[in-house]
Amino acid sequence: MALKVNFNKMSRKVSLEEVLDLFYEAQFINEIERESIKKKGILSKKHPLITLYESNIKDRRNPAVTIDLEGVTRCYATFIQMDYYHIDPMKIDIEKVTKLLPKAYVKRLGVLPVLIEDEAVTFATCEPFWLDWIGEVERSIKKKVKVVVSNPAAINTSMEDFYTVQKAIKNLGRSLGSDDDGRKQDIDKLLGQKNQLINARDESGISGIVDWLFQFAYDERATDIHLEPKSGQGKVRFRVDGRLRDVYRFEGEIFLSVLSRLKILSDMKVDEKRKPQDGRIKRSLEGDRVVEIRSSTIPTHYGEKLVMRIFDPKMADSDLQAVGFEGKDLETWKNIIGQSYGMVLVTGPTGSGKSTTLHASLKEIAKPDVNICTAEDPVEIINDNFNQMQINHSIDLTFAEAIRSFMRQDPDVIMVGEIRDKDTSEMAIQASLTGHMVFSTLHTNDALSSITRLVDLGVAPHLINASLKGVMAQRLVRVLCPYCKKKEKTSEHLWKTLCAPYKVKMPEHTYSPVGCTDCKDTGYKGRLSIYELVVMNDSLRAIINKKVELVDLIKAMQGKYTPMNIHGAKKIASGLTDIEEVLRVII
Repeated sequence: MALKVNFNKMSRKVSLEEVLDLFYEAQFINEIERESIKKKGILSKKHPLITLYESNIKDRRNPAVTIDLEGVTRCYATFIQMDYYHIDPMKIDIEKVTKLLPKAYVKRLGVLPVLIEDEAVTFATCEPFWLDWIGEVERSIKKKVKVVVSNPAAINTSMEDFYTVQKAIKNLGRSLGSDDDGRKQDIDKLLGQKNQLINARDESGISGIVDWLFQFAYDERATDIHLEPKSGQGKVRFRVDGRLRDVYRFEGEIFLSVLSRLKILSDMKVDEKRKPQDGRIKRSLEGDRVVEIRSSTIPTHYGEKLVMRIFDPKMADSDLQAVGFEGKDLETWKNIIGQSYGMVLVTGPTGSGKSTTLHASLKEIAKPDVNICTAEDPVEIINDNFNQMQINHSIDLTFAEAIRSFMRQDPDVIMVGEIRDKDTSEMAIQASLTGHMVFSTLHTNDALSSITRLVDLGVAPHLINASLKGVMAQRLVRVLCPYCKKKEKTSEHLWKTLCAPYKVKMPEHTYSPVGCTDCKDTGYKGRLSIYELVVMNDSLRAIINKKVELVDLIKAMQGKYTPMNIHGAKKIASGLTDIEEVLRVII
């Protein structure tokens, strides 16, 4: 809506008073808040929108939530009837916009080119009434100027990031350009000296690019960074909320230089390109944040591909409620993992949150009088309360061998990263039957299939009955953005497809993704766990003793646990996710 606020038409900067008047008239703030913010902002040199944001005004749609700076700016643009633009580096051609005008010039003007078209260039500004610069810029770029309103902090940050990265790429391109004879330098020779490369930050620009890449990935909530060689160039992709998105493309030589820098940081052999390699990086980011990064390379047709998985140390602080347990299931799981001996399994595909669940479970039972030993491949979440061992197949340090070693270390609890062969399954069962609590994972689609999987690995049914306490299968589904999700009539066909073969009451309405600036136009923001929890009981043990057929296991447990699809249906009915998303991850 447009509000009735009188603006002086002459070119000028935005004032705090007029911004407060707009938000007061729109009933985002009351009279007392308006006067209080005005007094605090008198001596402030910050932009009025930032001053208002820092006052923690509440969202009218959800009074428990304060509006972020993007939200404040978006509302302001609506009030003054101007287009709002969310600065998303993934959608901006950084090379083009940085070549348009010098950094010093756009910094002086406080504007940022964000979209270049044939006839016009769109500029983002946080000063929509100061327009004296437009004529000068139009004469310089020989195109029409369009103006949109953007977050003032995002304009400044993006301006620094875009021009810094482009300068680093330009400098790096020069350093790789030619030697004294005008011939291309050999990249391996240039990057072979580890110490020289690490100290060559200002000269090569490699470190600047790498720093930007890590910070950008963290800000975008990426869990993985993919650097993929293509014909004559390299592509960068981020995995955000479980889905890969294109981010950037580098020229071939620059891509190789960045890749080599990352291999050095990962303590890999720079000149080894024929074999896969693994490494780790510990990185400090803005705001005193530190992240652990696990890196891995493989040889491909066009060269080496590097994937880096980002682990936020805050993951080590996750408790059982944070990973998705709720209500009665939370108490049931605590009872299972709190027993003195036996085996507990968490199942699901790669990336379904198994490691986080296991570590949250271990954290729950970690006490000063409990000795917890873990065997992992690799060690992903570091916790000082555990004794963590890294599996190393090159020296025959396997999961089974790790369990054998643990048994001589007076353990109370053993966590085995994965049961994938007969030797490991036998050792895990033996440990659980000799007074130890054993946690592990299996790659099965559902909880009951883990029982048949153990039998396939050669575990005798009576040993499964004696050791197994419970199994949880889980998946991660994307959470609908609370600001843009759309209410719609439930699809009867999709609901029945999801819930089959069970009959579950269909809600009249569900929600679907739309996309907005808060969720970066994806319609989703974050992920949550859906799961099924099976606790061993007498009827299940009787079936296992007679014959282990999955269909019989399902019949024996019908009505005694909540299947994953039904748990997902509950999340849909509560408006947290949508039917298509749950179907995507469980079918």
